[in-house]
Amino acid sequence: MVAGLIPFLAGCTDGPLSALAPAGEAASEIAWITWVMMIGTLVLMAIMSALGLYAVYGRTRGRGGPSSRAIIGWGGVMIPALVLVLLLVYGVRTGDSMLPVGEEPMEIRVTGHQWWWQFEYPGADGETFYTANELHLPVGRPVDIRVESADVIHSFWVPVLGGKVDAIPGRSNQIRLRPDRVGPYRGQCAEFCGTQHAHMGFHVEVHEEPDFEDFVEHMTGLDRTEAGPESGRQAFETHCATCHSRTTYVDGTGPNLASLAERPYLGAGTLQHTEQALRLWIGRHQQIKPGNHMPDHGDLDEETVEALARYLEAR
Repeated sequence: MVAGLIPFLAGCTDGPLSALAPAGEAASEIAWITWVMMIGTLVLMAIMSALGLYAVYGRTRGRGGPSSRAIIGWGGVMIPALVLVLLLVYGVRTGDSMLPVGEEPMEIRVTGHQWWWQFEYPGADGETFYTANELHLPVGRPVDIRVESADVIHSFWVPVLGGKVDAIPGRSNQIRLRPDRVGPYRGQCAEFCGTQHAHMGFHVEVHEEPDFEDFVEHMTGLDRTEAGPESGRQAFETHCATCHSRTTYVDGTGPNLASLAERPYLGAGTLQHTEQALRLWIGRHQQIKPGNHMPDHGDLDEETVEALARYLEAR
């Protein structure tokens, strides 16, 4: 039976959300202890199955073999106690590796909203800038993620980089990540937070150090308010500017849209970003992601939706 499950389990060891395909220091520790526990469970199951078969079909005590007291003492007390102590020691060591201590890190502030993520970075000139639903990290450098919530309890989790940390209203929790492999990955809210919890993901991009510095320089003070058609700018100011900004250094009540044209997903991972998907999202987002806090724009005519889409896509 176990052998029959192996081909299916193989699919869990790869992909942007696989905790068994680590791309960070803490995630490697978590993946290792996961494999140890799974293999150990199989070994213990085999031992217990063998003891069960021995008890049913083996020799009687009068003809030799271990006593019932010995079996209970070793199988029921000593061996489980040893296994639990080893797991405790290793688990404490793994948890310690994720604590924000030691080297001088970069800090990124993360705020969970129903149902999207805001990321606040230190800029090249000391001024902070924002992205929404997209986290950028440098490879090989420790990064302290300071997690907060604007409404209910959420949970920040990038499976390939490390463990989970809750975003609790009124509190600030912290976890340290150190990516060791460049690539695109995915994060997800891991605490049920409402009807659109499943659609509260975010894209993660790990860069080489020079590329990350270029990203910071590019994003610091990015202002796209003048880019795109004038009709789109006017429509944006009328329908969107109350909540959204097209400058990365402004913290709005809704997701920052300055870098929207470069994002691979829309609606916190709800749709893959294409020109058609953006137009669909603008006009029908309440049908696509019901209950999200953006006002329904189903009354916008096609011309206005097209102007807004062209304005938001302008670089």
